[in-house]
Amino acid sequence: MFTKTRKQVSKPMLGKMLLRKGLISTTELQAALVAQNESGKKLGEVLVEKQIVSSDKVNQALTEQNIRLGEILIDADLISPEQLEQVLAEQYLKNKKLGELLLEKKLVTSEQLEMTLRKQYWQKNGFWLIS
Repeated sequence: MFTKTRKQVSKPMLGKMLLRKGLISTTELQAALVAQNESGKKLGEVLVEKQIVSSDKVNQALTEQNIRLGEILIDADLISPEQLEQVLAEQYLKNKKLGELLLEKKLVTSEQLEMTLRKQYWQKNGFWLIS
């Protein structure tokens, strides 16, 4: 029996993300999935080859699938890259969640962390547009 790893479960499917963003239709997705099954290519490749969606949009969606908390915090100017690096090093040693350490060090407020985690969740699931 096949069991999914944690990473596989938490990562949304590209097709669903593009649908949620209104970049493709259900019909286009179904046709691309059939073509993908026949060709063995990745869904993003098929969508671009069939000119259903641009490679830029596919790449943006793939980036959103893998967005990390620290990246969002830096983009929002809530922490610096140096602060993130220091906290990540400490996280490795203490085996704590990144958010927990950021709060302990008072680098972000609980409200900022909650909003950022919410943004990360919605973005990973294709409901948040990167500006």
